[in-house]
Amino acid sequence: GGFDLVFLDANKKQYTNYFNTLLDRNILRVGGLLIADNILWKGRVPELYAMDEQARKERSIQLQRKGAMSLVQADKYAEAMHLFNSAVREDARVEVVVLPIRDGLSLIRRVK
Repeated sequence: GGFDLVFLDANKKQYTNYFNTLLDRNILRVGGLLIADNILWKGRVPELYAMDEQARKERSIQLQRKGAMSLVQADKYAEAMHLFNSAVREDARVEVVVLPIRDGLSLIRRVK
């Protein structure tokens, strides 16, 4: 059973949970494809993670002081997407290819 294709474009902070649910409950069959949207989150994921942790914290504090809450929220989404990308990369049940177009797509094929 399970689905051959799943397109994920939902609550960014829950992507890792969705991913694990799809695999743990065999919702995505072996050989199936998960397409995850927005995995680079407006370029913020690679931009943030090019900085060291201290620089990220300082940037967040500066943005909060300026009242740039939407950017702070975007950083939180970028952090969530980074965690998702890391979880996918480390999971032996899948193979992944990243398409760096627009906000980024991951093509994740279940192999186990």
